[in-house]
Amino acid sequence: MYDPSSEYATSVLVLGATGAIGSAVSRDLIVNGYRVYGLIRDEASRARLPYAVVGVIGDMRTPKQWEAAIEQSQIVVNCTFPRHLGAAKTREQAEQESKELAGILDAVLDAVRRKKRRMVQTFGALLYEPDASGWVRENSAISSGRGFGIRHKYTYPVFDKQRKKGLKAMSVNPAFIYGRGGWFEHGTVRSMLEGKAIIIGDGAQTMHYIAASDAASGYRLAIENGLDGDDYLLADDRPATQGEFARLVARELGVPEPKPVPEEDLIPVMGEWTVEAYTFCPKVDSTKARERLGWTPRYRTIEEGVPAVIRELKRARLSIAAG
Repeated sequence: MYDPSSEYATSVLVLGATGAIGSAVSRDLIVNGYRVYGLIRDEASRARLPYAVVGVIGDMRTPKQWEAAIEQSQIVVNCTFPRHLGAAKTREQAEQESKELAGILDAVLDAVRRKKRRMVQTFGALLYEPDASGWVRENSAISSGRGFGIRHKYTYPVFDKQRKKGLKAMSVNPAFIYGRGGWFEHGTVRSMLEGKAIIIGDGAQTMHYIAASDAASGYRLAIENGLDGDDYLLADDRPATQGEFARLVARELGVPEPKPVPEEDLIPVMGEWTVEAYTFCPKVDSTKARERLGWTPRYRTIEEGVPAVIRELKRARLSIAAG
């Protein structure tokens, strides 16, 4: 039986261990024999940590507070996004937030580099600029700043700079992740249950998704098989559309389909940049992760993954009606 206190277990510090991505990554690591520490904001957050994850209190903006946790870990996995950011409604605001995020990331990476630990950084599929057919690969150009790609336009150069200074690091870049927590549970599922969900525009915008559990196994395999200096994209086998995804979720919940709302009606409420950010996603080629990491998604399409995730949410009694 696995003993998480064993001195032989590989130790990983997960930043954002209570978030949608970080909690899935932490659970996968625990199940597969890792010792996991999770950075949390305060004592109240400790109860939301996955089973067997050891909580470490600290603010991501001040890594000096939790340097001891870096030192006692062999690998640091960053899955978090600072809570005080993410309120931008205009491109100018998003750009300013992205610059602040780059500064925060630089301090974290610097602390990991100085402690000579290995880093796995999360960006996302919007790290890259899509080609004429809408696809991204690890050799694609870095984002020009469209939608949420504006964050990566400013943060990836910081990451690259730290690698050139000696940081042993790779990045894992998933498509839109659906699972417990985050935008899927709070922004999609609960909105549908309350009859407040909408489809932006006609719903024909291309989107690419991945189940949280599949993304989590990708992070673990990156730790085990990945090469420092590499970047890895993760996505399921088939791109979908925003409308297809929304209608599938509604059907599995047993609620009416969300109504489409023209983008021009939403821009005055949400802001032009926000509308763009929530409707722009490239098609993601994850061949590199499959071939080099040995990764394959368990749920190869949203039609396989969404029903399984909804069943999990219902079992967890996370305010999910039984249809």
